[in-house]
Amino acid sequence: MKHMDIFSKSISDFFSKKFLTLSFAPLFVVLVLSLLVLFLSGGEVLRILQIALLDDGKLISDFPLIAKILSFAAVHYVITILFYLFGVFLAAVLSVVIGILILGFLTPTVVKTVHKRYYSEYKLQATGTLKTFSVTLLTLLKFVLLLILAIPFMFIPILNIVAFNVPFFYLFYKLLTFDVISNIIDEKSAEELLKPVKFNILLLSFLFYMLALIPLVGLFLYLFFALYLTHYIFTLLIKK
Repeated sequence: MKHMDIFSKSISDFFSKKFLTLSFAPLFVVLVLSLLVLFLSGGEVLRILQIALLDDGKLISDFPLIAKILSFAAVHYVITILFYLFGVFLAAVLSVVIGILILGFLTPTVVKTVHKRYYSEYKLQATGTLKTFSVTLLTLLKFVLLLILAIPFMFIPILNIVAFNVPFFYLFYKLLTFDVISNIIDEKSAEELLKPVKFNILLLSFLFYMLALIPLVGLFLYLFFALYLTHYIFTLLIKK
């Protein structure tokens, strides 16, 4: 089955009443949490910065030129805009993490529905609960390690964007693929099945991750990612 066929089936499933309803779960939860944190804390953070920089007079006396520049209304607006742009970017990345965690609870439903509708001749051999827990824990630990290693690079312009996204892409890629695959076949069979197509799955995951960073659009597509990957894994089983 070609990717266009997989895409067509995934779109058809995604716009069914059942999956449209499920799609709003991560969308609603992540959107509310992200925007709540951003806008409730944004004004307070800016106020604290203003007090620290100007109101106590220390900056004025020690760095009069910087204080003068910061006193202009235009500069204040630019700082405010930059703060909220960074906040929106941070909220988008955090939404990837929250969204994929929420999707973890929905993945079994996605796999079972797709299996029943299209591939019922294949028996599901889900990975055991203990193994699932250990892999998830190990993935989270590696994510934290990557995040720590990326910190020094976050102070370098342009490179900081890459450094910031690498740990989150790793988390997205590992959890998304494992959530889907672990609900279809066992670990040993998965390694054998996926070895020839590891790069394809990595490329698909990268594309999904880039889409997931788009505010609102990305959040709405989490379930589509799972649907597409589920169809893709089943097509690999058919070819086998």
